[in-house]
Amino acid sequence: MPAAVSGARLKSANPSDVEFLSSFFADLVPVLGRKRAMLPYWAGLHAVTGILSEVLSDLDVKEEPHTPEQSDPDSDTDDLPWREDWEVQELLEWILLEARVAGLPGEKHELQGFIERLERRLGRTPETPSETLSIDVGSPEPPVEAIVERELEQQVQSNSISLLPTELFHKIFESVCSPRSLALFAPLILSHVNYRFRSIVLDIPSLWRTIDDILPLPIAKLYLDRSLDAPLDITIGSSGRPGLKYRKLVQLFQYLEPHAHRVKALKIVTDDWEIIEHLDKLMERSFPFGGPEKLEFGLCGSSRADDRELTFTLNEPDSLQELHLWGYRFNQWIDTFPTALRRLQLNDVWISLAILIAAIERSPGLSILVLENCPLVGEPGTFTTAGRLVYLQFIRMVAENTVRFSRFIKTPALASLSVIQPASPATTDFLVTLMEASKEIRSVEICECDLTGNDWQSIFRRVPNLAHLRIRASGSSDQDLHALTTAQTWPNITSIILDNELRLTTLLVEQIARVHPKLESIVLRGWDPSNVSADSLATISKMVKNIFVETIRRAPEGDYDEETESDSSDDYSIEGSWLSGDEYVLR
Repeated sequence: MPAAVSGARLKSANPSDVEFLSSFFADLVPVLGRKRAMLPYWAGLHAVTGILSEVLSDLDVKEEPHTPEQSDPDSDTDDLPWREDWEVQELLEWILLEARVAGLPGEKHELQGFIERLERRLGRTPETPSETLSIDVGSPEPPVEAIVERELEQQVQSNSISLLPTELFHKIFESVCSPRSLALFAPLILSHVNYRFRSIVLDIPSLWRTIDDILPLPIAKLYLDRSLDAPLDITIGSSGRPGLKYRKLVQLFQYLEPHAHRVKALKIVTDDWEIIEHLDKLMERSFPFGGPEKLEFGLCGSSRADDRELTFTLNEPDSLQELHLWGYRFNQWIDTFPTALRRLQLNDVWISLAILIAAIERSPGLSILVLENCPLVGEPGTFTTAGRLVYLQFIRMVAENTVRFSRFIKTPALASLSVIQPASPATTDFLVTLMEASKEIRSVEICECDLTGNDWQSIFRRVPNLAHLRIRASGSSDQDLHALTTAQTWPNITSIILDNELRLTTLLVEQIARVHPKLESIVLRGWDPSNVSADSLATISKMVKNIFVETIRRAPEGDYDEETESDSSDDYSIEGSWLSGDEYVLR
């Protein structure tokens, strides 16, 4: 049996062959989407779809001649060795063999239509198979009574479903197709269930709006055609995917060109420098996207800051509401910077503080700002106020840069602050300065900051309206956080999360709960079980509505006995993994 290998292509094919293979592929994919790939007798057909995807993608790329501007000599694959060449007849015979094998375990009826199409294409009938394709099916067809009974059951089920109103199907299908990661092929699968499902799915263009480079080119084009006038959500080059092929990207951009005005969400992110440079050039010299509302672009997975400049522009920048750049600056955009921007996130990029201030001033509605590993350079020579900024997050930022940020950019409306970076004397200064100028902060997250008791007390005094607190991996002791046991600290606190704190004890948490009557939720994750007392947890559970505890072992102190550790019936969890699971928080 031939293996599915990348680089498959047809030696020769006429238009009718291509049309047949494309139609067959589009019909087969949804059927396989309902089957588990690990079933051994279906594995061959999954290999078939891989070969067909490669073959059809190669044919689509060859349809359009490439101008020097569209092709890259370094990425030309014509000279690369192909690992599999197919004759049309040979490919059809192999597909027929796999379809017959997959139909052996009682599921042949589901594939019978595919088998008959292949046999007609090959000029054969089921009664006169060729010797090269003959195969012992092993088991006889089910008796007529069993077939009739099964058809009656299917008819009853079908009649019951048919009673549901079409409007309800609309809502169900929209819900099924909404999660991008789970529903990429959902519209195709739904359209191959029965005639009614197909007519409903084809009548909802929004179900086909999600385009991903993981889709084979024929399927991507099909989605674009069926989405009609619906706004498009495009993802190209997500991290962790197999290496992208430049020529496939060129063809995908050509498919997108007539629909560019409909693109509302565009994500182009990869961990391959060569590919992202090609994509940057494609964006620069190809058609302008009409008015996207969300744009994410750049190189992810880098551990160092870069200073590359965006070369492409947007046709309607004022429509942009969310901008997320990885390793790219936007200096050339500053004169036409999006005025409607609500969220700005920059990762791994050197950025001029003056440019950042200018961007904030040109986006008066900016409410969310996230900076990760972004060295701030230069002297702005001016101050500004981000009057509507309510959420601010710093990740892996040098403390001196955060100090400079708080010195030149005021945030009077700030309600939520997140700082994930190693502590230094400058960290405390920055937090104190920022909090003094932001009297409305209600949520604070401080991670990886090894602060002293005096530091914590100085910080706590400046957020009197705090309602939500999260501290992670600070290395603090009960004495360091003693200020939390004073009732006057936060009279309105409702939620406390303490993650990966190996020195804190539940005795401290019990004291905190006693002096804060409005406290409703306590979460302790990644704790040392020797610091967890079952008695303290029982007391705390009587004072707060919700308490959740995860330790690095199964049982807390005082109850750590192998014969009895599973007998606990308390309503709080005392087991879990070492880490809290969100060490790299972005939102």
